[in-house]
Amino acid sequence: MSLFADIRRRFDLRPAKSLNLAGSPARNRSEAPSPTSSGEQPCGRRESHGTAGSDRSAYLAVAEALRDGADVVPASDEVGRRLAADGVSLVEALDGLSALYRSIAGGEPAFDAVRALSSSWAEASLVYLHSLSCEDPLTGLSSLAHLRSRLGELYREAEFRGTSVSGTHALVVVEPLNPPGTSPFDRELRLVDVAECLRIVFCGGDVLGRVGSHRAAALVGREPNLPEQVATVRALITQWRLDTDVPQLARTWIEGLPTTDDMAGRVLDELARP
Repeated sequence: MSLFADIRRRFDLRPAKSLNLAGSPARNRSEAPSPTSSGEQPCGRRESHGTAGSDRSAYLAVAEALRDGADVVPASDEVGRRLAADGVSLVEALDGLSALYRSIAGGEPAFDAVRALSSSWAEASLVYLHSLSCEDPLTGLSSLAHLRSRLGELYREAEFRGTSVSGTHALVVVEPLNPPGTSPFDRELRLVDVAECLRIVFCGGDVLGRVGSHRAAALVGREPNLPEQVATVRALITQWRLDTDVPQLARTWIEGLPTTDDMAGRVLDELARP
């Protein structure tokens, strides 16, 4: 697969829509408002000016349960999942449930209905969040947050086992040296090249992450052949571009890890600086 085909594939794998956990819903489709016969109707969304919208379809099952005197918990559970998937915030979902109860039952929602809606909304939201990729969509490198999280796991494990992360692991850092006038797009392509080279050499369980806008790092074990691996990475990057005779220069070094997790976080922050 060519480089540009791989880039396009990565962008095609991005989520098509996102959940909105606190504000106005993120919609991918327009919804025609339905006419209302009373001043207060259950809402499935809010208009941009903050007033309740008139989408009542999400609450039909709850309305039917209320009118029939049936259990509203199953219907409320389904409403929470549907509204979360549609990008409606929890506050808006509860506002709609409250408006529905006032218009039909003349009072506030039952506790069981509120709990069912809130629980299913939260569960659906977490499922979505857990499905998000922790990788940079262009380079395929792990995010800085994921790299930081993995470091934290190593320090907790080392404390439990009585070992030292500084003696067992290190960071292999690569910083492409772009000539003056290099465009942002070309800089990104250089990081794509760097990521591919790192994957070739560190193909085991090592974490390969993006550190800031212009560096990549591999969290690796301090094996006896680590210097040779770093030399291989440096040679690969230098000769990676076959369509040019100009060497692709980059700084590549082994960054030692400190004795504590907090200090390791500071090391990552320094590496992420421009």
